[in-house]
Amino acid sequence: MTIGSVTATRKPMASLTILDANGHRHTIQVTVDTGFTGELLLPEQYTRRFGLAAADYRDGRPATGEVIRIPAGAATVIWQGHQRLTQFLEMGVAPLLGMQFLWNHRITIDAVANGAVIVAPLSG
Repeated sequence: MTIGSVTATRKPMASLTILDANGHRHTIQVTVDTGFTGELLLPEQYTRRFGLAAADYRDGRPATGEVIRIPAGAATVIWQGHQRLTQFLEMGVAPLLGMQFLWNHRITIDAVANGAVIVAPLSG
């Protein structure tokens, strides 16, 4: 299932539909980031816009290597036609889709401008 494409600046992007606090659907663009081990990273501007509340904190280790406390919460997304409860971390400036979210899927990225980003569930 093709879910996105690679930008001219070499970012694999995907479309993700997220439900706001009132159950309304919003489609956002997220970077597919295999270096991010979590599920979903949402900047504060997105959580505020969608009325999502961080209810907890998680320890995280960004690229700087330091351990920091990051606000965390849950959001419902539409994934492959089904609602899926997803854990998010609230930080950064752009949404990221990480390896925990993509676990048990095959990821194919055609690493050229406008190349396809394909994510398909692994069978079995």
